[in-house]
Amino acid sequence: MEPSNDEPRVGEVLSRLRAGVRQRQAELATAGAGADEARFKLVELTAKEYIREPIPLSPRPVVGKWLVFARKAFFHVFMKWYLRPVLEQQNAFNQSAGRLIQDLIQGQEKLARQLRETEARLIALERRLRATPESPE
Repeated sequence: MEPSNDEPRVGEVLSRLRAGVRQRQAELATAGAGADEARFKLVELTAKEYIREPIPLSPRPVVGKWLVFARKAFFHVFMKWYLRPVLEQQNAFNQSAGRLIQDLIQGQEKLARQLRETEARLIALERRLRATPESPE
């Protein structure tokens, strides 16, 4: 029985597949923080994504009430019309960025899962290849 032309090709495909798996593992290893740390940072970002108008405070006990009143009046008359649209725009941006980061984390987790599945399939194929008897030449 003659050796088929597919045998060298199978070995070549397996070696390229192994190289691809190793490269992807290296990319995931150098990607930075793990999934748990990324999830923690995403929760932290979500907690801080909404910003509000500043609340005027004064540490002075006697004149503090009047200072707070003056700051509130100044803000209401001169700054509210300018600051509220900026805050709304920043809040919308923060929410969009949070959703994008969440999508990226989910995509990374999906790719890591696919990599593990592909690696398991590769190992199973290598075992089957080693288990098949060599054809005599």
